[in-house]
Amino acid sequence: MFVPRILIVDDSPLIQKLLAKKLKDYGAEVTLALDGKEALKIALKNEFDLIITDVDMPRLNGINLCQQLKRNPITRGIPIIIISSHEGDMDIGLGFQAGAIAYIPKSNVEKELYKTLDDVLGKARFQRSRLILIVDDSKTTLKVVGDGLAQAGFKVITAQNGKEALDFMQYQYPDLILSDIGMPVMDGMTLYEKVQTDPDTASIPFVIMSSNNERAIMRRMLQRGVSSYLVKPFNLEQLIITVEKLLSDQYLFLLKDRERLEVERNSMLASITSLIQALEARDAYTRGHSETVASIVTGMANKINEEPDEIEKIRIGARLHDLGKIGVPDAILLKEGRLTDEEYEIVKRHPTIGAGILSPIPSLTEIIPIILHHHERFDGEGYPDGLKNEKIPFWARITAVADIYHALTSDRPYRRGMEIEKALEIIRDASGTQLCPECVDLFFDWLSTEPDIEQEQGTTFYSINDKLIA
Repeated sequence: MFVPRILIVDDSPLIQKLLAKKLKDYGAEVTLALDGKEALKIALKNEFDLIITDVDMPRLNGINLCQQLKRNPITRGIPIIIISSHEGDMDIGLGFQAGAIAYIPKSNVEKELYKTLDDVLGKARFQRSRLILIVDDSKTTLKVVGDGLAQAGFKVITAQNGKEALDFMQYQYPDLILSDIGMPVMDGMTLYEKVQTDPDTASIPFVIMSSNNERAIMRRMLQRGVSSYLVKPFNLEQLIITVEKLLSDQYLFLLKDRERLEVERNSMLASITSLIQALEARDAYTRGHSETVASIVTGMANKINEEPDEIEKIRIGARLHDLGKIGVPDAILLKEGRLTDEEYEIVKRHPTIGAGILSPIPSLTEIIPIILHHHERFDGEGYPDGLKNEKIPFWARITAVADIYHALTSDRPYRRGMEIEKALEIIRDASGTQLCPECVDLFFDWLSTEPDIEQEQGTTFYSINDKLIA
């Protein structure tokens, strides 16, 4: 059973006696001091979980006692409650500025003491067990932030760059990481990526503290999963409140819930991938089509330096672009020869079917436009919605180019795959009509850097306007 050790500091023996009784009834072990000077000596020689002090006292008053306790590394982590007859806003403000964690007017002690003790001691026990890793190449920042967090009761360890931080984490994992961005040896972005890719550290809250206040960088880091972004110079109290919030039970619960959703998402993706494999197993001609299209789209995304998490979404979307063909009957999907108008209408439903399969999964919302719109045409003559030009989502336009390239160069039930040069000629001709010119240019830019493009050789050439099941 936890027995809190509490030091009472008051020059009134009567107040001491009243407080001591209430604290013993609360279950605390109590020590008494008549003024700040005596309290300081006692606090430096003994361990306390809490100090309760008056303000007006001889030799050393309560405000000065708070300040000296918070300046000393031995005592700065002890929470302090001020109980005083001074109830004005200015007096209370001075108490908090000096480092007190709570301020109770003497007129309200009977009503507020036990609740305040529960809150303060519970928070102190929580924070005393939490280790914060601060990473910054500025010794001043390390000291100021480290001292502030230590005064709030946290355990603190520091590192001057990302490599030092990773070296420390070989031996112990922190409960939260505070990191600058620009540092030598290893910067904060690289450190974050390495922390995120390690399953043992991916759930650690990661806070960026940087003098870079560009909104684009802040937004990008937050989208990639950073817990918070603080712009230097920041208010130390703001930092402590942010850390306390991120380490609260509620936030950690949300973090665990996010991990659970990620596991569910991956499990769902595995199931959907199995559907794709089942689809491709029905048709030897299209086996590997989705994977090849995903590979081409990923290469094109890399050419324009998209963020890794964005590229992963694009890859998944391209991998699943033909998911809706699971709803196309074999008699049509595997038909040798041209499709009838009625059969073609059935094929044209597959983007809508695929989007419908994914729509109940919130984590896949962002990739649905790829599945739904990869058969739209730049001139507005495509399906299912007849979107035109830039109204077609960019990644659907990209996927359309990759999809058609592989469809033209691989064997299908109704024709042999064509030679690469002929396929490229057709894609050039379709730029600005069926295909987005910007995306066609990007495709050729990607193609120029690929050393080997393989195809299943064929002999018969077909127009891109034929009813292809692409």
